[in-house]
Amino acid sequence: MTRTQIHKTLLAAAIAASFGVAHAADTPPAPADAQQSTTNTAQPAAAPAKDGSNSDAKQKDAVNLSGVVVTPLRESLQSAQSLKQDSRMITDSIVAEDIGKLPDNSVADALQRITGVQVAQGFQGETSSVVIRGLPNVITTLNGREIFSGVGRAFAFQNLPATAVKTVQVYKTSEASLPDGGIAGMVDMQLFRPFDFDGSKVAATFTETNSKYAAHTDPNGSVLLSDRWKTDVGEFGALLNVGYDKQHYAYNAVWNDFPKVLTNSDGTPVRTSGGNLISAPNGFGADYNIGDRTRQEMNYALQWKPNDSTEVYVEGLYDWDSDNYNQPFFFSFPVGSVNPSSITVGNNCYANQLTGSAYYGQTICDATSGSWTGNTYAATSTQAHQQWGHDIQNSIGAKWHGDRLNLSTDLSFNSSSFHDQTFIVDTFLKAPITTNWYGAQNWQLGGNPAGNASNYYLNGLFQTWNNQRGEQTAWRGDGNYDLNGSFFQYIDFGLRYSDHSAQYNGSVEVSTPPPGGTGDISLNPNPANQVIARFPTGYFCSQPSTKAIPTTWLSGCFNYLTNNADAIRSLYGLPTGLAAENPGRYYHIDEKSYTGYFQFGYGNELFGMPFDGLMGMRIERTKRNLDAFSYDASTNVYSPLSANTSSPVYLPNLSFNWHLKDNLQFRFVAAKTLTYPDFGQLNPSLSLNPGTINRAGIASSGNPDLKPIRSNNYDASLEYYFAPASYVSGGVFYRDINGYIQNYVTDVTIGGQPYQLNSPQSAGSGHLDGAEVAYQQFFDFLPAPLNGLGVQINYTYIEGSTRSPQYIGGPVVTSPLQNVSKNNGNAVLMYEKFGWSARLAYNYRSRFIDGFTQPTVSGVNDEIKPANQVDFSLGYDINQYFTVVLNATNIFGANLHQYWGDGDSRPRDIRYQDRTVGLGVRFKM
Repeated sequence: MTRTQIHKTLLAAAIAASFGVAHAADTPPAPADAQQSTTNTAQPAAAPAKDGSNSDAKQKDAVNLSGVVVTPLRESLQSAQSLKQDSRMITDSIVAEDIGKLPDNSVADALQRITGVQVAQGFQGETSSVVIRGLPNVITTLNGREIFSGVGRAFAFQNLPATAVKTVQVYKTSEASLPDGGIAGMVDMQLFRPFDFDGSKVAATFTETNSKYAAHTDPNGSVLLSDRWKTDVGEFGALLNVGYDKQHYAYNAVWNDFPKVLTNSDGTPVRTSGGNLISAPNGFGADYNIGDRTRQEMNYALQWKPNDSTEVYVEGLYDWDSDNYNQPFFFSFPVGSVNPSSITVGNNCYANQLTGSAYYGQTICDATSGSWTGNTYAATSTQAHQQWGHDIQNSIGAKWHGDRLNLSTDLSFNSSSFHDQTFIVDTFLKAPITTNWYGAQNWQLGGNPAGNASNYYLNGLFQTWNNQRGEQTAWRGDGNYDLNGSFFQYIDFGLRYSDHSAQYNGSVEVSTPPPGGTGDISLNPNPANQVIARFPTGYFCSQPSTKAIPTTWLSGCFNYLTNNADAIRSLYGLPTGLAAENPGRYYHIDEKSYTGYFQFGYGNELFGMPFDGLMGMRIERTKRNLDAFSYDASTNVYSPLSANTSSPVYLPNLSFNWHLKDNLQFRFVAAKTLTYPDFGQLNPSLSLNPGTINRAGIASSGNPDLKPIRSNNYDASLEYYFAPASYVSGGVFYRDINGYIQNYVTDVTIGGQPYQLNSPQSAGSGHLDGAEVAYQQFFDFLPAPLNGLGVQINYTYIEGSTRSPQYIGGPVVTSPLQNVSKNNGNAVLMYEKFGWSARLAYNYRSRFIDGFTQPTVSGVNDEIKPANQVDFSLGYDINQYFTVVLNATNIFGANLHQYWGDGDSRPRDIRYQDRTVGLGVRFKM
């Protein structure tokens, strides 16, 4: 060794020592194209290389690729296949080229293509929920480090553009070196580093995307710059990636309120000719979400290799989100206020399930249409939302590998925030009103009074805000030592420390009546509060019609409310500026975790076929300090409270991988996992949103007594890799779950007023089990040009249940788990040849329980039938540098449907999923 090399090693060792004990979880970087690099540095510590006869077997079984053109898409799928085959756990992945050519707009959307992963859209027109095998309890890591958004424990995948990502790997099983926190599994996102490339790299994308319902075309783009240099003190690399995404969106929903016993205005039930009760919605409405969102992202990475055995790195991610959206509501609540007419009833009849009702157990039949005329409450409301936030992660680390010992260290800092300010003005329509319901969610007001500005009168002013902040400092040191034994081959070991804090505070939420009152809502309203009298011009904006509501209607304009907020506050007799803080919406939680782990890698032969596996233990102690306020409903007083918890956790794991042939392997994994309650779920404070003329108030509270969800997990799979980028696999899984946390809505009385209280409870014992199969192949054996065809097909069957109260305080029953769809699958037809690359993808997810509502005549289930959509992407390589791309999502216009209870006769929501078409160009050199 030369003196220079000694100096380099000593300098690097000194830097590494300043970070602490080290970790060997990173695999060596593979030189690759910017759009093809697949090295997964978040892979758990790899076993030391062992000599053996397998290398000869691999050469004998190698597939002859002569005559097969290795295209970027094929290579990316082959890389993802290698990650799956070589992983110590049961995993599935997507890689950069695959992500870039999937017909998806974000990492969150791309995840739905992975076997066993399901996604769902939120009300702001984008994917906001990711579950693995039906469970939302997923831990998220970035480059192997925990990352989160706001005061949550999970990361908002939609915050990260797909162009920044090198690989996304889904771990469906766990082992000791992986972070704990997700009984469902873990999603690790790997970003590019400069040593992923042979030399300099420039890559850029620019796309214009049109949204049908938003009626806008918006830009998004990204630029990646990377280079590496050899110097006298080692090799250096630097990378910078920036992304920008603009989106106008319109996510419109039309709904029916909860089903109830249909009555006349005097409270007497309306019955069928056969004497049965009739179920009808409590009211009818629409909820639109029309917004303008901007996302910006930047990530960087610096690497230094003073010699072949040492590497030091610094890297970070910054993302920013700004979202302004108008949420206009339109609704009518005539049921029970006036006598119905023209009621039609279907043939779906059942026993009334509303507990505590005088008619409990009597036969009730679902109405299919009806009409109501009289002094009923109909209104529109404008909710002007202004939201912004950021996620930041910076880290510094080092890794060193010797002949038998590998060490690494990593120190990271997370910071995340989310802020929301909402300003709401309610306006009601002068009666009499005729509400016509045509069945399903189809309804309108007779004569369309909602289209005439002179019919509107001011009602309450409601304002709310909340601030969320999360911070974490985390350090981990890991090692791997080659035991060189005939059975126990190596040992992984490591320590981790985390200090994670979350703080939430929000405003008082009270509806303030207009000056002089409203008058007699709504037959004789106060004429002084006619909207056009108070706001002669500029207040109203016309809202679009839908297939369910065929007429336009008026609601306050977003810009008018936000630009004149203080003037409107003054009109209502309120001080200018934001509302006062509510102690009931405050909490601060600090959570310190101390973790150590060890596990042995073992291996030998069984019946002449090699096997390997892991056996180990992860030990963790979490100390949690909670500061919040308790609420006394009798005195309306909030009092400060503090709570502290500290408990050890022991998580053993065992895996067995049997290599029946070089391309055929059997896996079995058993592990104990847990998920901690979300910080907001632990907040004992009570937040009250008072009711309106037609609806009970909304109350929400956490539960400091929630315990971690614990699960004993068992997985087995059989995987056959019969060609590059071609494999078939099948597996079964079982989760023995205890303490699954579910949310319940309960009717309560607080301060003499009715409220619907939403709060989490720990359920009893339960289980989740299922099976999944996946098949992927390129049809190279077909004659040209058909040999460019390929398919990806996967299917997952899931079923699960838990022992839990039917509602808070109710009887304990066995009920299905939330979020679990029994049938889930993807089918993708691929083609890549002659510079063309195409994908036609169909995603399917069957009906599932979204949550548990307050008791109704149809029970407590709130069920969703997802929008199973078809997406398409097409690309053409103009030359080796430029590619033109076309993406289209939801090309057949699938919509989401939601129901009260089972069946289709009590619809709750229809949500109109948007269609998008994007045209762009990609550049790389």
